[in-house]
Amino acid sequence: PADTDAKASKLALFTIFTPNLPLAGKLHKTVTCKLKKTMGFFKEKKKEKKELANLEEKAEVKLIERPRICCIDTDKAVISNLESKGYNLSTGSLGSKIKVPNSTRRENHQLLPNHDFPLNLHELDIFIIDLDNFETIDYYQEDHIREMHTGKSSFCLLSSFPETLFDPRPIAASFLRNELYKISNREYLLIAFSSSNYEVEYEPIKVTEGNARRQNIEKHSIYSFWDYIPYREVKYGKEISICKSIEDLQRLLEKYKTNSFYNQTFEHPTRWNGGKNEKYENYFPLVKNINGDIVSYVEVNEFHNLIIFPQIEDKANFLSEFLSKIAPSIYPALFPYSTTFDWKKQEEYWLPNFSQLLEDKKAIEKEYQDKLDKNESDIVSNNKKFSFLHGLVTKTGDELVESVIKFLNWLEFKNVTDFDSANGSSTILEEDIQVDIPEGLLIIECKGIGGTSTDADCSQISKIKHRRCKQRNAFDVFALYLVNHQRYQPPLKRQNPPFTEHQVQDAINDERGLLTTWQLFQLYELVQSEIISKEAARKAFINYGLIEFKPQDLEYIDEPLELFENGKICIVNIKDCLLEIDKEIIVEKNGKYVKSKIVDIQLDGKSVKSAKEGEIGLKLSKPIKKKSKLWKKASR
Repeated sequence: PADTDAKASKLALFTIFTPNLPLAGKLHKTVTCKLKKTMGFFKEKKKEKKELANLEEKAEVKLIERPRICCIDTDKAVISNLESKGYNLSTGSLGSKIKVPNSTRRENHQLLPNHDFPLNLHELDIFIIDLDNFETIDYYQEDHIREMHTGKSSFCLLSSFPETLFDPRPIAASFLRNELYKISNREYLLIAFSSSNYEVEYEPIKVTEGNARRQNIEKHSIYSFWDYIPYREVKYGKEISICKSIEDLQRLLEKYKTNSFYNQTFEHPTRWNGGKNEKYENYFPLVKNINGDIVSYVEVNEFHNLIIFPQIEDKANFLSEFLSKIAPSIYPALFPYSTTFDWKKQEEYWLPNFSQLLEDKKAIEKEYQDKLDKNESDIVSNNKKFSFLHGLVTKTGDELVESVIKFLNWLEFKNVTDFDSANGSSTILEEDIQVDIPEGLLIIECKGIGGTSTDADCSQISKIKHRRCKQRNAFDVFALYLVNHQRYQPPLKRQNPPFTEHQVQDAINDERGLLTTWQLFQLYELVQSEIISKEAARKAFINYGLIEFKPQDLEYIDEPLELFENGKICIVNIKDCLLEIDKEIIVEKNGKYVKSKIVDIQLDGKSVKSAKEGEIGLKLSKPIKKKSKLWKKASR
């Protein structure tokens, strides 16, 4: 561009001192046209380069997640300055004033408010409003017709002669207040640069298919965004004095009071108390005019806070300093990521004992991490150790057989053999597992299926049983059909038991057993909690029909009549049944058994150590549900 400017200067001189020749004129016109295009090209390139630099600069600025700030009717210079500092901004507006062509009597127009607020306004932390900043736009009918509307009626606002300038901002301020009401149980701050207070009367119109009906007149103020603004007279002026408040805030206001002006005065609210007026303690004047009128103040509440500033010329730098240096100390909850006093974290400024406490913290963190790592390792080892339990209710084929064999070994069966794998070359169907037991030989057929078993599935093991009896020349062979049924569903949603009455009766007649792997999964907990012993569980494997694992040698207590305290207290009626404090009982519900302990016994409204007869109250260590059955170990 510099070279181009030099060329333009030379061309101007050339034109002045050249005789008026046709060739010179044509040359001047041609060169000038090309020069303009060239200069335009360089200007566009320069503009693109500047915009690109601005974008790159913004990309380098690290975004400060909190506070989330909404700028309403704020100058672009303010927004640009705050964005350059990394603040998380969104924008909004109370709307623009509209020039309405109400030129004659009886002329009116239906209008829609044109405010614009962020949809997530209730999630934001700080709101900055410039009440004296707005624009005026022309009326266009299409701007005041809802493109999408649901329902038989809608509302709009009526502007009638002689009004020619419609101001939607005060009613929009009321809409803003309603949005601020949605912010509950957390702190937020509203900063407003003042405007002369004024009110506007609005006439809502209810529009239906047949007509447009006028509603009651509403009146709203430009300060309607807050529940109560103690405004007084409208006054204009520049002579102001800064009130005593927070020192840093005082200095900031002093710094920017030059070229600032006020346009509204306020009063300090009072209340009647004990025969005299007392000023509200949550209002603090910040700036007064030459007559002592308040022109700026702070209102402090538990959650919602308001600051009204006068009109400050350099709002961009004023707000930047206020948000970075003043507000974090006044409203720390709104600035969780403030770095104003980060120098305090440097070692030179550490407080007494901080170094040792920091070392202690590191040691605690290391100890915690070591324990966490060990716990993670234990979890992995435990999952690997007991993965066969999940295998019982998920696997099929050889993987299911492997899981069953691990379970049988855990149950302390001796000499468990993967018979089918050992005899894989045979074309005859054989049992999957053989177990040598004191009573003879237990043979098991395992299946993992997506549905339930057919009659043929259940009875296949009978043929193998007869073959083994003949080979052994003895009737000491016990057959068991074990199935992981409906294996793609969670076990509790499966059909349990999955056998028909006919299949169970056939198993009894053929002297063979039916069992599910889900029962084995549940058996593990019964054994671990010592409700059933491993020996009793092993003996159940040779029963006929549907095999069940039930605790032995139990004495029935009762089914509770009433439950209290979410099932921890129950009323039972006992007869010749000794119950004692700290003794264990067994609770049965839907075939599942769990242990509980008697914490307290009440008889006739008094706590006793034991009871044998009558209606008593039991307080248990674990809550029970309705229709539970209570058992105790039988006395020997």
